[in-house]
Amino acid sequence: MPATQEPATGERYRVAGFWRRAVATGVDGLVLLPVLLLATSAIAAVGGHPLPRAGELGLGYVVNLALNGGAVGPAALGMDALVIGLYSFIFHALRGQTPGKRLLRLRVIDPFGVRPSPGRALLRTAGSLLSLLGCSLGFLWVGFDREKRGLHDWLAGTYVVREVGRRPAPVLGAAGPTPARATVADQAPVSSMMPP
Repeated sequence: MPATQEPATGERYRVAGFWRRAVATGVDGLVLLPVLLLATSAIAAVGGHPLPRAGELGLGYVVNLALNGGAVGPAALGMDALVIGLYSFIFHALRGQTPGKRLLRLRVIDPFGVRPSPGRALLRTAGSLLSLLGCSLGFLWVGFDREKRGLHDWLAGTYVVREVGRRPAPVLGAAGPTPARATVADQAPVSSMMPP
């Protein structure tokens, strides 16, 4: 059953499932691919590694550079990790969604229904690295978790939800926000997003 969120304002959200999030990540990968290849090629050129011809560019080139490039390989992979981390952090902190999530009408919210703060976005980005370790089990967790949250979402206290139109996030009351509750379609509470 798909889970939904209901903040105190009464606005409801439907959390995004594994496949929709995977497609959004694939779109982000396509956006990042030229930047990553350019960064990897620049580091290879600085490190004295021969630059590939246009037909040799691709994932095979990056793997070959990592395995046979000496010190250039780890430097290139480190640069690629930095670019991916900055991409994720900046888009989630400023907009609450990457271009891939925007295309698929997804966004990242905190328990109060607003985009994550820079601190939460940084924690989510760091949590993504942990999710990647161990054969990406932290990401695969989304497919089995009742609230459709990965390890990085649990660590940062975030949710990836589907947008229902282009309305702004709920306005928080003057008395302060009240945490949302995740519920399934039949309205039975699953768990509190925040401790009472």
